[in-house]
Amino acid sequence: MIFLRKALGLAGLVFCCGLGAKVFGQTAPAEAPAAVTSASASKSSASDVIAEMHVGKEVYYNVRIVKVTPVSVVIAHRDGIGSVSLADLPPDLQKKLGYDPARATAEEARRQAVNDSRKIQANALPGDKRPPLLTAQQILERFGQPPKIFAEVNMQPRFDQLGIGAKSQGARPSCAIFAMVSALEYQSAPPEGGAPEYSEEYLIWATLKVLGKIGLAVPKDDKSSIDIGFALTEVAEAVRAYGIALSGELPYHFTLTDPHVIEPAPDVIERAKKRTPASGFYITGREPAAQIANIVQVLDAGVPVVAGIKWPEQKAYGDNAILDVQPGLEQSGHAVLFVGYRTKTGKLEDMEFLFKNSYGEKWGERGYGLATYHYLLKNLQDALFLDVH
Repeated sequence: MIFLRKALGLAGLVFCCGLGAKVFGQTAPAEAPAAVTSASASKSSASDVIAEMHVGKEVYYNVRIVKVTPVSVVIAHRDGIGSVSLADLPPDLQKKLGYDPARATAEEARRQAVNDSRKIQANALPGDKRPPLLTAQQILERFGQPPKIFAEVNMQPRFDQLGIGAKSQGARPSCAIFAMVSALEYQSAPPEGGAPEYSEEYLIWATLKVLGKIGLAVPKDDKSSIDIGFALTEVAEAVRAYGIALSGELPYHFTLTDPHVIEPAPDVIERAKKRTPASGFYITGREPAAQIANIVQVLDAGVPVVAGIKWPEQKAYGDNAILDVQPGLEQSGHAVLFVGYRTKTGKLEDMEFLFKNSYGEKWGERGYGLATYHYLLKNLQDALFLDVH
């Protein structure tokens, strides 16, 4: 769901689109029994509740089947939503869901072929053509100018090297928080060694503090009980005001069953305020094409871009995580982190943009997806980059 707000002197859009969270005009997988698809769907109604599902050493409670594929099953459970391999299920449940090992092997091979053909390859650019490192001021001065278009810009290998995987926001509308934390982890990482792991929970608390929310709970729409997310500007302002804590100091609360956020201890807040000061800069443009060109300027500088976009229905992009011709829902906003692009022709309109999502590593290609220029032209909402001091 999207609401207009004022923050940092600019109008910001609110992005939630949390897995398992209802939004106007769309029901995410955890609330969508009708989304079950497969030849065996009739064997297991999505409305049936499995009290306990044992998958190896993991136990899931109050499980509902959301979607069945030849390889895996998406489940909604007490603590959120997840995907488990059919091969790991007990034999009786495998039979009920129509598991066929031969069909699963064929589907895995098909998916791998699709991923190999679509995946932005690592280290595709010669070393002397790597994007230069620029200051925030230098990046801003390039706005409005035609960007230098490389065949490919890709920060994903660096994310992997730093150990910054695609986390899952679970059943909470916190995509803007996850995108911002991922950018902070990447940009504050030392040249050698792993990146710090920051606390999404702390940044939710800090954003609520900035908004002056009494009770410090995940906010509701004033006219309903629906949980909403945060504007990118609100999250950026929270980083400036309260800094960022480490994940170990305030772990993430995965479920919406208790929307309240735990207030960090005073010493945690003091340390966070001294850690990684950052400023957010809006990426603007007189029209969508100009805004996208400015995003390319930022990516060319080796800086990831936090962006809010209209999000399509889950069934519209399926397992490929490619956003192209699908219609973005007017009342469903989602925040992601753009980390690169590629183009075969050298033209802006032929670009595919690589983004890091917050649905976990089982979504898309290890948690990453692609959005075409034409999709962004119609569905891009807000975008900003961080200057981490």
